[in-house]
Amino acid sequence: MYLLRLLSGPIAFAITMALPINLSYEGRVVLATFVCAIVWWMTEPIPWAMAAMLPFLVFPAAGVMDIVATMRLYGQPIFFWIMGTVLMGYAIEKHGLANRFALGFLAMRGIGGRTNRLMFVYMLIVGAISMFISDAATIAMTIPIGMSIVRHTGTMAGQATERSNFAAFVTLGTFYASVAGGTATIMGVPHNAVALGLLEQFTGRRLGFFEWMVAGVPVFLALLVAFYAVLWLLLRPEILSIPSGEAFLRGEKAKLGPIRPNERRVLAVFATMVTLFTLPTIVPLLLGAGHAWSAATVRALPIWVVPFAAIFLLFTIRSSDNAADGLLTWKDAEHHSPWGSMFLVAGALAMTDALTEFGFVELMGGAIGGLGLGAASLPYVAATVVGVSTNFMSATPLYCSIFIPAAAQIGFNPASMAILIGNMAVGLIFPWAGATSATAFAAGDVRMDQMIRIGLIVTVLFILITATIHVLLAGLV
Repeated sequence: MYLLRLLSGPIAFAITMALPINLSYEGRVVLATFVCAIVWWMTEPIPWAMAAMLPFLVFPAAGVMDIVATMRLYGQPIFFWIMGTVLMGYAIEKHGLANRFALGFLAMRGIGGRTNRLMFVYMLIVGAISMFISDAATIAMTIPIGMSIVRHTGTMAGQATERSNFAAFVTLGTFYASVAGGTATIMGVPHNAVALGLLEQFTGRRLGFFEWMVAGVPVFLALLVAFYAVLWLLLRPEILSIPSGEAFLRGEKAKLGPIRPNERRVLAVFATMVTLFTLPTIVPLLLGAGHAWSAATVRALPIWVVPFAAIFLLFTIRSSDNAADGLLTWKDAEHHSPWGSMFLVAGALAMTDALTEFGFVELMGGAIGGLGLGAASLPYVAATVVGVSTNFMSATPLYCSIFIPAAAQIGFNPASMAILIGNMAVGLIFPWAGATSATAFAAGDVRMDQMIRIGLIVTVLFILITATIHVLLAGLV
């Protein structure tokens, strides 16, 4: 079995090289290398990071480019973007800020007594957290809160909650809400930054934090309502009224006590990060785009700088628990940085850069343009391809390489297309579709058939809602 998985990559390489593709020799080698890496990322005979470094072996040996030029391809700012945003999310989790935020809203009067109100607000809070923290981390942080509500409800009502509709609703509601929230901002999931970086590479357009939200927030809110409605129809909880629900949640909130010094410090860093993200948009609005300060702010604060500034503060500001440590330590970074994903994304972008250099983008843009698709139909095609295929593979850079140039050629806003691909690049059907779905399924309260059956329905809604909003709002992005 291992040998088959290992050979799958070279076989894919050989097949790609043999295809009659209208590319130069160098372009075909780069494409074949990328396909080999994608197959290995899917079959995992070796770690993702090692597969991402395949160009170091292939490009010099095949005469595509020398080792120095190959290494330059890997100077991708997204590597540190992912590290910074993930560690910011971990700091919020480590010091209890996310738990306090969630319980603070859920314990509000008038919410905890009825299941319908409670679950909608719960999903809204999960989505709001996921706007700034990766979806898988959001699930890991919030699902224990949701399951404690399920257990309390079952105990008070004298009903078993194991594998109940209510438990499955909470599990899938956490999953779907985190995915919806991840569409709203650049920070929502790491691959949003992949789309952003490739948009800038292909078109020179640098998309701002608020510009992403013009389309991202409507997508988030529409998806949240649609996902909630599907779950309420298909997994209506057995208990509609929660005995002492508000009292239970207020009790859980009271256990947290007053906000602690470390929570305040992490909150200050988070506020600083959001401020730095927004200054390049706000300053030109206040002073005018031609003002010297506006130009200086835009030059000094490209979005890639901000996460690093945040983690610099997290390592520099001392912890109230131990003055010898920062709010984060290097041990935290070692254990909680997604090293495999960081190298995977950097490697994928490196190979995408090489594909761009050797004419692949023009080839694919022309091929999509030759299908006769218009600006109104291309978003639906792109959303379908990305939304379905990401249940089996992760290839956001490849999708961006195909659809962003095609959008520019057809006349659809390429910035909107970049956001659409970032929005759609999360699988909702299978437990093995990615870390997000695996984290939700691992909670153990949803059956495989439930996840697949409901996942098919919400994927169709995901495609239709996201593509429609981008068609309507593309001119505003």
